[in-house]
Amino acid sequence: MITRLLFILFCFTIELIAESKVHTKIEAGIYFPVLDGSINNTTSSFSLSQDNNYSDATASYFALDIFVEYDYAPNLRVDYFYMQTNQDARLSKSVLIADGVFSSSISSVIDFNVLNTVLYQDFKQRGQLFSLLGSKYYTGDFEIDVGINGKYILWNYEVQDRTNLNSSTSWVRVNQFIPLPYFGFKYYLYDFSFYSNISTLSFVEAKSMNYQVGITYNVIGGVSLSAAYLYEEFEAVEIKDTIKFNTSGYKFSFMYAF
Repeated sequence: MITRLLFILFCFTIELIAESKVHTKIEAGIYFPVLDGSINNTTSSFSLSQDNNYSDATASYFALDIFVEYDYAPNLRVDYFYMQTNQDARLSKSVLIADGVFSSSISSVIDFNVLNTVLYQDFKQRGQLFSLLGSKYYTGDFEIDVGINGKYILWNYEVQDRTNLNSSTSWVRVNQFIPLPYFGFKYYLYDFSFYSNISTLSFVEAKSMNYQVGITYNVIGGVSLSAAYLYEEFEAVEIKDTIKFNTSGYKFSFMYAF
């Protein structure tokens, strides 16, 4: 589903590039998150870091920005990251996960997909030149972004008893669409730009928040390099389990503007 949506957006972008007032930027990078979270129910509490030894992982990151210069037309940003990680652990207590009870050695896998689709309006303020000690300097440009983020989360945790590999696996899956307000800030100065954005305050039962703070350097033409700190979390109830999960870490990426 996510792959199909990204393909449709890519084809739509190719059509828009021909328009003189529509500009596009793509981003590809790698994300190094530290993981934490829990699976809780009325019977047990299970920590993914302390009980299941999850710590860090590697994720692929992609983004597409479409900037529109027409009056009152919103901009579009779509970003997506995917990670898969596995871990073995020896439990010190008995826990209930989905329909299975585990009390010894386990093997598990986490799949995590996040798709953010943001429609936002930008409000820009141009800088100006000022003199200092006989030299002229530019104050830089400011931008504030306000919009809405349609977040899609697909999280899957699958666990098996290692003492009986012929037994069936148990799994917990979160499949949620969560609308969130979106706020962003950007500051442009010569070849550098500093940015931050946040999505929080869920409108539905499931909760989520993510924020990003980073810096971009324009290398040449439309080619830029970026480094950022990215935090992502969600909380959802699936049948009898309450799942809390978060990732936090650094992201390094390559950008190209058409």
